Amino acid sequence: MPDLADCAPLLAAPTGHADCAQLRGPDNLARVQLAWEETRSGGELTAVRLLFDPQLAPALTELEWQLTRGWGPPSLEQLRRDRDQKFFTLQWEDAERRATLEAQGARDQPSRATAVVLERKQVPLTGEFTSLRPRPFPGFRVRWLRRTEWEGQVHAVLWGTSLSPAQEAMGEQSPAWISQRNYVGIWKLEPATPPRPRRWKVLWERLTGGEDDEQPQRVLYVDTRDVTGDGTPDLVVELSCETCGATADEVIVKTVRAGKLIDLLAKRDLYRAQVELGPGQVRIREPEGEDDRGLTVTTYAYDRGKGAFVLARQERAPPPER
Repeated sequence: MPDLADCAPLLAAPTGHADCAQLRGPDNLARVQLAWEETRSGGELTAVRLLFDPQLAPALTELEWQLTRGWGPPSLEQLRRDRDQKFFTLQWEDAERRATLEAQGARDQPSRATAVVLERKQVPLTGEFTSLRPRPFPGFRVRWLRRTEWEGQVHAVLWGTSLSPAQEAMGEQSPAWISQRNYVGIWKLEPATPPRPRRWKVLWERLTGGEDDEQPQRVLYVDTRDVTGDGTPDLVVELSCETCGATADEVIVKTVRAGKLIDLLAKRDLYRAQVELGPGQVRIREPEGEDDRGLTVTTYAYDRGKGAFVLARQERAPPPER
């Protein structure tokens, strides 16, 4: 879409969110916030948040009429007052989607729409995933789920979050972003036996956020790909710290052999690192100091004899162009 051309680099990621400024047009949109996940082949848009120019925003009644025409009467109507301002939230939903209209105005003046949010609700797990129900924290939502085979046995890699799709679209601007909780787990599907049906057994879990997290983290990136070059998938997880933004402070690479979980690489206490994955290698770029005037580039190569990534090279490099 031409309106999102400036966001093209951000939209190229298989999973993520983007905040795109808009040129003022007939709809008077100021920004568009998007969230998408790799829940289906090619990715899937899970939330769109349309923010209007406050001075030119349409009347609340205008958008309410349009949404009611398509969705019927709202399922939720809320009014909140703060001094001389009033804030409205109207919500419509069906089995798969939810629409939220946000509006505000002076107490004795007509209210104007500030945002419209369209989001996809949690899709129930189907097929062999029906009995896979990790619930490590309230508000748990499956963000990413992938079927993986290790040594001919079925496994599931699951990435969950406490954020709704709408909060994902807001990104770091969401009040819930810092306090979010994340989950990554590897589950193995055990075959049925005479006394019990087949079931999922967890091999490894990682939770972030919450009161027990001494150094608040969130899961930045999850993927299953063949990093070692041995023809089988590996699990790659990057975790970000509270102040790291879109960079990593921990990297984990795991695989499964002989039914057991194997650590291929685990690096903690990174400093706002950029991680690059290549055939048989993991390269970590860390800025040096707060001014980011230089980089430490550390390369780990896969050693087949040891069955793990080992330090191959470390060097300094100029900072990347901004």
